[in-house]
Amino acid sequence: MKRRAPSSATRLRPTAAGSFWLLAVLALLASAINYGNNLIFALAFLLLALWLQSAWQCRRQLRRLVWQGNAPVAVFTGERLVVDGRVGNGQADAWVALADDGRAGSPADFDAQGETTVALAIPTTQRGERQLATLRLVSRWPLGLWQASRPLPALRAIVYPAPAGDLPLPASDPRHAHRQAASDDYQGLRAYAPGDPPRRINWRVYGRSGELTVNRFDGGAGGDALRLDWERTVGDVECRLAQLTAWLLAAEHAGDEYALRLPGFARPPGRGAAQRAACLEALALFSPAHPSTS
Repeated sequence: MKRRAPSSATRLRPTAAGSFWLLAVLALLASAINYGNNLIFALAFLLLALWLQSAWQCRRQLRRLVWQGNAPVAVFTGERLVVDGRVGNGQADAWVALADDGRAGSPADFDAQGETTVALAIPTTQRGERQLATLRLVSRWPLGLWQASRPLPALRAIVYPAPAGDLPLPASDPRHAHRQAASDDYQGLRAYAPGDPPRRINWRVYGRSGELTVNRFDGGAGGDALRLDWERTVGDVECRLAQLTAWLLAAEHAGDEYALRLPGFARPPGRGAAQRAACLEALALFSPAHPSTS
């Protein structure tokens, strides 16, 4: 992930403790004027100087930080979406936290090298793409009298449908399996996934590039593959997507090949991490008005 340079859009506001601190200073000044006491004047101006110096230090600390965010890992609806990243160029005795609208992560202290890791867990209630556009770094260092906040670049996250449904897994469909022969149905190459038969590995490609790939075919007599079809589910849109998600996870757990078909989207048979991610993302982003495309 590319390192982000410090931003100048830092916002600063007094905390509740900072507001009470200022009120205390004003009260001391009023008392000093009323009684003509120079010691109280000195104490009031000392506290005011600390209040102002704390603001400068807090803002300066946050402006100099370098943010290196990680791409959020996709989760299922109902799980917490974890956003994290590395923060550098801080002072060893300072701290910083990652925040969003209405929530903030636990403050993290910088190590001796001026680096730390911050994280924020965000609840999810619905599937789909989520733009995390209100993330920011916050700090109340050094005295907790001021809070400085700095906006961060938006991050994209995917929330999958939560698996649900009681329908049994569809039977295998040999018409949608990978063919072991018949070059007229050859569909190209895909990355090797654990469990692929060794006879389907393209050894010529492996000899040239050192990468394990397998020949991909569509249809024929290459064995059976599960067909996870929208038309085989019942209920409203969300119920159908939840059932397809449950089928997909069951097929992955069993090590079976499967194909996914939605209105406007078709994924050929496969298995492994790439197949799982592509199918789950299609389910997450599916819209009846704007269906996914293959």
